Amino acid sequence: MIGKIDDAFFRQAILPHTGAGDPEVVVGPRMGVDAAVLKIGEEYLAVAEDPIFPGPTTSPDDFGWITVHIGASDVAVMGIKPRFMTYSLLLPPETPEDYIAGLVRSISTYARELGITIVGGHTGFYGAVTIPTIGGITVWGRGREVVTPAGARVGDAVIITKGAAIEAAALVACELGEKLLAAGIPPDLVARAKKRLREMSVVAEAGIAVEVGGVHAMHDATEGGLARGLWEVAEASGVGLRIERARVPVPADIRAVCDYIGLNPYEVISEGTLVLTCAPEKADAMLAAFKEAGIEAAVIGRVVPAGAGRAWLEDDGREEQLLPPAVDRFWEVFFNALALKNDTRTPAEVALCRELGQAVRELEEANVAALIPEIGANLAYCLPEAKELRDIAAIPGRLLRFKGRVATLGEPEMGCSHHMGGTILVVREFFPQARCVINLRNNPRVRQACADLGYKVVSMPVPPDYRQTDDDFYTDLRRTMAACRELPDVIEIPDRINLERLILVLGRNPGEIVSKVTSLATRVAELG
Repeated sequence: MIGKIDDAFFRQAILPHTGAGDPEVVVGPRMGVDAAVLKIGEEYLAVAEDPIFPGPTTSPDDFGWITVHIGASDVAVMGIKPRFMTYSLLLPPETPEDYIAGLVRSISTYARELGITIVGGHTGFYGAVTIPTIGGITVWGRGREVVTPAGARVGDAVIITKGAAIEAAALVACELGEKLLAAGIPPDLVARAKKRLREMSVVAEAGIAVEVGGVHAMHDATEGGLARGLWEVAEASGVGLRIERARVPVPADIRAVCDYIGLNPYEVISEGTLVLTCAPEKADAMLAAFKEAGIEAAVIGRVVPAGAGRAWLEDDGREEQLLPPAVDRFWEVFFNALALKNDTRTPAEVALCRELGQAVRELEEANVAALIPEIGANLAYCLPEAKELRDIAAIPGRLLRFKGRVATLGEPEMGCSHHMGGTILVVREFFPQARCVINLRNNPRVRQACADLGYKVVSMPVPPDYRQTDDDFYTDLRRTMAACRELPDVIEIPDRINLERLILVLGRNPGEIVSKVTSLATRVAELG
């Protein structure tokens, strides 16, 4: 798992262990709460802590800006002006001094711009550190009033700023700009997405919201994006939500980046998107104040009683339950940014390999080892208009049986399976809807299981003298397919000298293959 720990583990292993209790703690550790709040005399003290790390190509100046603004945002959303900070800078050995000096100077510059005083910290070189990292930035401030994510009230208007997926789009554009351009995304959209790096802050809008007044809850939509941010406010406040998806701003540049990389813009990290609820009579004034400051904002829904639930309202009248995503998929992309930069695959090929990889993992989890041949299995999946082997993804090291489990060697690659690739190309000459094939072992129980499940099974002819070259195999496969009126589920490969008996399972996509294979494995097990 990459990113924050999940809610269940947080509640079980973290939340019960917070040291000594203290009556001055107003807001302590909670999932999704941006900062702690202490009551010190007549004032509230808000304290936030975050790690910060750069992208592979992030400049020291951008790294400094991000460090200050991410830390400051967590205090600002509590309705309190950030005033002081410390940070711990952890460095790989031999980090150039000019890099360190530039980063420290930038952190100071951007802290000064926000009126934040740096009062301490730590800087050191460590062998375990592979990239310059802010091991922790602590920001705090004090004020007479405080706003928390737990303050939303029934009837409140729900407002967000800038739009969804701000951080995800910015970081992907900065790291994969050339790939986005090569995919045909207009240069102006790529440039706009890159500029959003400096929009990963809610300090300004949180301050504006407090000045306008009537704000009851604020939250920064970080990991899990807008969906999780909204859910966390509702969860903390014990309320329901009605959110109109069509009202959520998803600017064209963000939409293009998310579509390219296969990310749902509503469910990926969005530092820079302020989620707030306010008294409905204050909504127009809030929007006007944001507009005057040059900050896009929109009313996207309303707070309702808890019993009414939490839902996305779609344009066609449907309601979809509003839930936090189980995992923020952005991290999968971000931490592989360098590899993706050197990846020559098209976006369609990347998506093809990702879908195939998911199917392989599902087969591993289902443990279909009883169906894996001695020679191993391979699962091939082709592009919709596949014409050549390079248009087909497969597993370079096959699926193998190892100690009663399914094991794989390697991730899906394009053009790496000659036999399964050639097989699906031949099948598609007759049934273009076929895009996926896997080879499995063949024995009496497997054949009985196919019959019990009602699979459409065809058999290839036994070759003369039980000998068959690759060319002969494809010739016989064409004859077999030509005699079929519909796409079969299973093709029986005949006996051949010194070769294992196999079947081929066909499907329109990896999901269909997984369903057929897991059903087959279950029935084979039942047959004993």
